This record gives sequence, C-alpha cells and structure tokens, in this order.
Amino acid sequence: EVPRRGRAGRDPAAAAMMSTSAQGSLRVLHSFGSHRGASCSAPRCTRPSKLKGCRVRCRGEEEKLSDVQSAWLDVSPLPFLATLPAVSTSAANAMDAADNLSATTTYVPSAMDAGDGWAQFVVLMVTALCGLVGMKVSFDGEQTASQDAISERVAKQVAAMETAETIPVIGVPLGDLKDRLAVSGTASSLDTDGLLRIDGVLSPDTAKALLAEVNATLERELARAGKGSLPSDSFGNVYCKGNRYDLKLPLRGVAEAALREAVLNMGPVLEKVAGGNTAKLCEFAALVSDPGSTRQPVHPDTNYRRDRCVVTTFVALQDVESEMGPTVFIPGSHTARAHLAFKEANEVGGPALAAQNCVATLRTGDVSMFDSRLLHCGGGNSSNKRRVLFYFSFEVSGKENPNSGFSSIRDELRGTLTLQDLRHQPKVETVSY
Repeated sequence: EVPRRGRAGRDPAAAAMMSTSAQGSLRVLHSFGSHRGASCSAPRCTRPSKLKGCRVRCRGEEEKLSDVQSAWLDVSPLPFLATLPAVSTSAANAMDAADNLSATTTYVPSAMDAGDGWAQFVVLMVTALCGLVGMKVSFDGEQTASQDAISERVAKQVAAMETAETIPVIGVPLGDLKDRLAVSGTASSLDTDGLLRIDGVLSPDTAKALLAEVNATLERELARAGKGSLPSDSFGNVYCKGNRYDLKLPLRGVAEAALREAVLNMGPVLEKVAGGNTAKLCEFAALVSDPGSTRQPVHPDTNYRRDRCVVTTFVALQDVESEMGPTVFIPGSHTARAHLAFKEANEVGGPALAAQNCVATLRTGDVSMFDSRLLHCGGGNSSNKRRVLFYFSFEVSGKENPNSGFSSIRDELRGTLTLQDLRHQPKVETVSY
C-alpha cells in the first residue's frame, strides 16, 4: 500500500528499518511534498465585497480547492516513494558496508619483525625504484627530443646559409690603436656591424698559462661533478652541451692576470663601446669545445632591444683553425630589421641567414668583440684539438641587461667590478707554466 505523504516518516516499522541518514533524506522529501501541498492552500480573499454572494463564492472556491488538494494527497505525484523505505534501508546498509570496508582495507605496513614485514619493505623499495627509473627515462626522453629539435633547426639553418658569402673577420692590430681617432674608428664597427676584431690583445705567454689553467680547472670540476649534472657555481648554460663547456673562472692567479692584461690593452675601445668606465663586468668564463662538439643553432645572446646593453669579448687561447669550429657571426644582424626577419622565418631561413657571414678564425691572443644582440653560433669541432676561448662581458653603462641574473660569472663577482676597477688597479703578475 502506498503510504500517504507526511505519514511514512512517523511509521515505527519504517523508522526501525532506516538509518538516521536515510530518515533525514526522507524528511527532506517529505518537506518537499508538504511545500508542494501548502502551495495549493486557498489564498486569502484580497477583494472583500459587501455584495450579495461574495462570501458564498469564496466558500465555494475554497471547497473546490480543498477537494483538489485532497485528491492530490490521495494520489501521490512521486510513485517512487512507495519503495522509499526499502531503498533507504539498502542505501544505509551499503554505506555502512563501505565504511567497514574502508576501515578494514586501509593499508597499514606490518612491523619489521612481523612475518611479512621484510617482504613489504622490499615491495616498497622496488616500487620506489621503479618510480625513479621511470622519471629518469622520461627526463632522458625529453632531453633527446630537445636535442633532436635543435639538430633539425641547425640543419635547416645550414641549408639556408649555403648560398651566403662567407668571409674572415678582418682584424685591427693592437699597435694601431694609439690615438683617439683610431679608437673611434675601430669602435664604430661595433655600431655598424655589431662586430670588431683586435689582434694581439693577449700575449702568447699569458694565453698559454691561462690555457693550462682552464684545462686543469675543467678536469677538476668535472671530477667533482662525477656522473651527476654540472654544478651551476662553476658552469654556465650553453647550447649543445655535448663536448662543450661554459666554465666560470675565479678572479685570481692567471685568470685575473689575463683579464687585467686584456682590459688594459683594450681600455680605450672598451670605454667607448661600453659607455664609460662605470660599465660593470657581467661575464668572466671560458668556452671549451672538444672534438666532436656539434654546431650550435644561430642565436643572439640578447633578444632585440633598441640600445646595446652588453659587449662580449672572445679571446683565443690557441690558434683557432676552420676545422676547430670557429664562431660564425652575421654582421649587421644586431638590428631590429634583422631580428624581425629572423623571427618571421622561424629562425631557420629568410634574409637574415642569407646575408654575408664571417668566420672568426683567430691566432693566439686575438680578440673578437661583439654586440650581444648579434646573431652568431659556435661551429662544430671536427678536428682532434680542443678549442678554448677566454671571454668576458661588460654591461653598457646606464643600460639594462636582461640576462644579468644568470650570466656566466661566479656569484661572488656578480656586479662587483667595473671597467675602471680593472683598468687602474695594480696588474697581477702572470704565472708561467
């Protein structure tokens, strides 16, 4: 029999069958039904009248409404309420069973001295090891995909540059920079081409001593790293890391002597291109390219901005021959037009790469200086010789360097030295090897 709305909740038999939560659900449904019923009650007369028959009409309408409400209560509009007690009981039992299942199946490791304690420990260790191996495989896969993408980009760039004219970078002997006019003329090349070369900046003895120091420091730092990743306190980030290293140098001994010697010899030019003696040293490192290192993609060190912000100097510590992967520069590509063309061609073609390029084959102690916005790349080393470039960079006075926080310099040196500091403090004696 279908119980009347409003009575099932008070049925003792039904109440005994249902849990407290089920009864609460039923009360909500009862409340819903009672609201529906209440909405059918007769409204109060809003237009009282003294005319004969007014109250009779109201009573008649009220009686009709009462009949409708009674009929509505006799025939339930929600037939499923007939099975509500049974459904509620089943739901309550299911919830109680789920609670009991949850309470009894929660994993609690056994004590180590229990019968299966060591077995569970082994299972946990194997699971953790599998997770670590999976992470390593995923990471290696991402690195491989990244290297493949870089190799594909390099191949497209090389194809786009095949028809371009390639010329050597023409150098100015250091001895010719003796007057202001010569200095201004040389410095102007950085404005027009974004590139200049000065020969004989570092003495052969200093270059030889620093080369030995770089090789010894590199071996020591690689041994410290072991099979792990290279420590960021000694290595910077560099494109195509296989057989290529960006080694941050300490400011002492031979490295400091070489820096001061180069800055002293190029002082007037550096002052001109870096906006004065207040320019800050922002990079101090060595680029090492071992045999087998691959060609880098063409790139700028700084994305285009209107003003020059960083000037970088590469110093050859041994003769750099064409098979050793000398740096390739695209003169004039530090401009807005060149950067736009480079981006529009997705960095793999277009007029920027079709323009004339220069290959910086250098003799020991020679220098390539360039605007950090200039498009360039390191070549692939197909020889059996290591190529080492000692390099340093200065932030142009009054200009913002967007890479100042992660440029290749040891943290203790970042932002601490100016061009004037390095030009006028006593020069450290060169150590011979």
